[in-house]
Amino acid sequence: MKQDLFVYLPSEIFIDILLRLTLKNISTSKCVCKPWLSLIESDAFLKSQLSKSTPALAVSIPTSDSNWFSIFKLEDEYKHEHKQDPIIKFDFPQASTIQGSANGLLLLKNPFSNHLYVCNPITREYVDLRGSLTRPWGDCYGFGVSKISGRHKVVYLNPKSGCHVYTLETGSSWRAVEVAAPSFYRCYSSIGAFVSGNLHWLVSNKGEGPYDWEMSYVCCFDLETERFSTFSTPPRKRIGFKGKLYALGEYLCFCDDEPYFYDNFIWLLKEREHGEKCWSEVQVIMKEPDYGFFVIIEDLYYGSDAYKRLQPIKVYSNGDMLMFWHEKRFIYYSKETGNVTEIGLFGKMDDDCYYINSILLTPSFLSLKRNLGMENVISF
Repeated sequence: MKQDLFVYLPSEIFIDILLRLTLKNISTSKCVCKPWLSLIESDAFLKSQLSKSTPALAVSIPTSDSNWFSIFKLEDEYKHEHKQDPIIKFDFPQASTIQGSANGLLLLKNPFSNHLYVCNPITREYVDLRGSLTRPWGDCYGFGVSKISGRHKVVYLNPKSGCHVYTLETGSSWRAVEVAAPSFYRCYSSIGAFVSGNLHWLVSNKGEGPYDWEMSYVCCFDLETERFSTFSTPPRKRIGFKGKLYALGEYLCFCDDEPYFYDNFIWLLKEREHGEKCWSEVQVIMKEPDYGFFVIIEDLYYGSDAYKRLQPIKVYSNGDMLMFWHEKRFIYYSKETGNVTEIGLFGKMDDDCYYINSILLTPSFLSLKRNLGMENVISF
């Protein structure tokens, strides 16, 4: 009876027991026996695990001789004074930068060959999406899951070649989208912000005259219907600023790129009672940092790119924010005091590193081979 204990348990109870383990221990449990392996790779387990999994922070700090990724757990109440070990750490076999995430999968791009990869850091699988249709300028990428059918799709958007989609479940090849994409001149957000079944890019049209400002707007792609729509950006505080789009929880977030550190504006796209969407403004006022922190960021004021890039990652229950500064530093903002603190909890810049990649990732055991049926899956 002791040997066959789990044979007599309903699968939902067994799943509930397994989900109380750490990710590492669940991975080890797959090696116990074939019934355990089949259960952990079943759709029932994956659905339950994804519904209970909380977003983690995937961080990549590439150097000249390594491509290490670390995944950190984000607590509800953030305590940045304590050192935290990553829950997962791995060296990806290809040089790559993060382009998106969905259901525990990462979309990665090789900056040298322009190959695209889809990787699951938990199952240690990846696939090379060959024939990535990349061009040297103007590329936009996106990765997400359709709302109804639940299909995982990688989207490639270019102002000249149009829109192409790679559906992981079919795994055949890239295909052109029948409905033409809106014409645009430049893409400011090369990585699509995935929110509620839609991908969003910040694009612009060229001004009519030689001295006219480019007019930016949001290009939205519905992953279910594969149709485009457009809508305006938030009201501009000053003419000509660019901005960036991000996913912040369940909201689409717009951050301006004005060259001022202390007074920042963040807009969230919210839905009103009758389904109408509008931008809601959130002002983030930061106190002047101490001298040590100013030395860290002063190169961002006077470098070749004077515009800051402030990316909010997580908003805590007390209104504090974990943010990412200019692809270089993680900072913690206190809403009550306005103080800004640089934190090295998730990694710091080294002399051999030029930037940091970071994105929220919901860890899952979704297998590219077994669950999505993809071919040419590589284990690492």
